[in-house]
Amino acid sequence: MILPSSNSNSSPSANVGRSTKGSNPVHAASLVDPAAHPPALLQLLNIKIEKHVIEKLLTFPHTDYVADCVSEAVDYALGRPWSPRSSHTSLYNADFAAFASVVLSCAEVTPGTLLVALSYIARARAHLTIFAEEWARECVFLGAVIVASKYTQDSTLRNVHWAACSGVFGARDIGRIEREFLEVLNWNLGVHEADLMAHHEGLSSACAKATRASRALQAGPPAYNMYLAPPPYTHRRRSSLPGLEALPSPQSSLPSLTPSPRTPSPYP
Repeated sequence: MILPSSNSNSSPSANVGRSTKGSNPVHAASLVDPAAHPPALLQLLNIKIEKHVIEKLLTFPHTDYVADCVSEAVDYALGRPWSPRSSHTSLYNADFAAFASVVLSCAEVTPGTLLVALSYIARARAHLTIFAEEWARECVFLGAVIVASKYTQDSTLRNVHWAACSGVFGARDIGRIEREFLEVLNWNLGVHEADLMAHHEGLSSACAKATRASRALQAGPPAYNMYLAPPPYTHRRRSSLPGLEALPSPQSSLPSLTPSPRTPSPYP
């Protein structure tokens, strides 16, 4: 299980890897001996979320694993069939990918936080109710990342800083997104190794392709140059952006993330 870090004064990047607690080795993300974790999980926790990795995770055609996870959850909530190769998904993912890349980079999101956020998105998928598609991906992604960050880190960004990282939402917007995502999760924030390992294949594949593309860039003219460049970041803060504390309406530019009728949860 991923637990809060024991060092409240450390930077986010310092929470990846090993630390010591007394004479026993302790992994900073789980606070237990790394030997207790399967090697595949340690591989995920040691992913470096740097620029070329973020671009590969979010913008490489048909392998945008993180963007696909979010889009699948949103399409499911909207009752729409989802396909990673559909033109509809590709168009929406391109713009959303730029937004998510900026948030991951600006907030210095750690691998452990990203893994927990992906687990929350998968868990929330069956309980989301979304009435307006515009901004839905951004709200689901931000809600998952913010909740995951606050659950796994002793020291995390304030809502005003998350708002600045988003470049779109205000601090009050961030507060509502967080509260509504917590309600969708029914405040059940615990995660298990199986929740994290469900993303091993997708994340590992994306990172491997990112590494190969990065080496190709260093070796000569890149074969994937058209893919590596992130799409233009077109999101802009609008003066007409409604406050999220208002009741949702068909005219609202931002969706309300509300829980659907809940089935018994497998999590205690």
